[in-house]
Amino acid sequence: MKISTIFDYYPGNHGLTEEIIYEYQPVSIDDSIPIFSGSEDNIIPIGFIRRKSKNKSGEDIKFFDPPCLILTKDGSAGMMTYRDEGLFTINHHACVLKLKNEWKGKIDEEWFSQQFKSHLLQVVTSKSDNRVFSTQWFDRLEFPIIPYPGQIRQKIKKKSLIELKQTIVNILKETEAFYKYQLKVENYEFGPQFISVVFNIMGGNSGLTEEFIYHNLPEMQEDKMLILTSATLERTAMGFISRNARPNNRNLKIFEGPAILVARNGYAGTMTYIPEGEFTTNDHAYVIKPKKAWRYKINLEWFISEYQELFWKIVTSKSDNATFSKEYAERQIIQLPHIDEQNRIIQKLTPLKVLIQKLHAIENKIDELLEYTIT
Repeated sequence: MKISTIFDYYPGNHGLTEEIIYEYQPVSIDDSIPIFSGSEDNIIPIGFIRRKSKNKSGEDIKFFDPPCLILTKDGSAGMMTYRDEGLFTINHHACVLKLKNEWKGKIDEEWFSQQFKSHLLQVVTSKSDNRVFSTQWFDRLEFPIIPYPGQIRQKIKKKSLIELKQTIVNILKETEAFYKYQLKVENYEFGPQFISVVFNIMGGNSGLTEEFIYHNLPEMQEDKMLILTSATLERTAMGFISRNARPNNRNLKIFEGPAILVARNGYAGTMTYIPEGEFTTNDHAYVIKPKKAWRYKINLEWFISEYQELFWKIVTSKSDNATFSKEYAERQIIQLPHIDEQNRIIQKLTPLKVLIQKLHAIENKIDELLEYTIT
């Protein structure tokens, strides 16, 4: 079944600019109409406007009555949100889907939004911050519709999972805010320094592909070299390779922990702490180690906690092809408190970090359950 067969489509308001919203600010609660946009999840409005308002072209602002679905077309493209009460309006970054009369009592709109939310997210034209959902998909995508009683059963079960996830998300926000508060430093022993002064940033091995690894497996225990990758957010190993392997006919680069592994692309800028021990990596990552003069003045776990946000901000693109630039990173300026202060902060942060990891694991498990068709 196609969207165009099930729903009537209503575009949002063009010319509903910030200036217009400011000009038509409501003067009372009864006169306030919430505005939703493609830039958010359409749960919290981006603002309010009064009932009798006009857009930039002098046309009346269109308002919409629930029940219906709000579908974002760009920004958070493909996001589908069910609304069951309250008059509202939207800008041109979103549209409204209203169930056709002949499908009332046969399709539950809230179930539809739960069931096919990820389906629409998969067909956006870009995975970057500027992703777009084309309404041409309304006549292309097929949606399997189960009998109405089954929809209601699935909706009730998924709704409880969604509510549980929201509780986890709220706890995560509070915990992460407290985590950042604990990072607060009053005094820095070492003033502004370029990263290049403090750290060596070294590239991994080019040519360290899965096929190359397969053909260069270690034959003896003492020949084993651990391969770490930046492909995921957590520390993961690609396996082992012979320390005598020669990718691209060059000696294998071997690194010694403690060190930091930073992703060059994919999860670009993401840092992972590597404890003591030898390892190698491919050219999708950089290895960061303090220079000799700074070796005993830096707790690498503290550095990651303090400067991870900076490393994410300096990637060259925010899309799926984001790249972390070594040269750009080396020009960034950092400050360091005394090593005792760094150690004290990490000691306080460790249990919080474990809690945050567990909460994220629960959140991911709930997402997996929501992807399944619950009967």
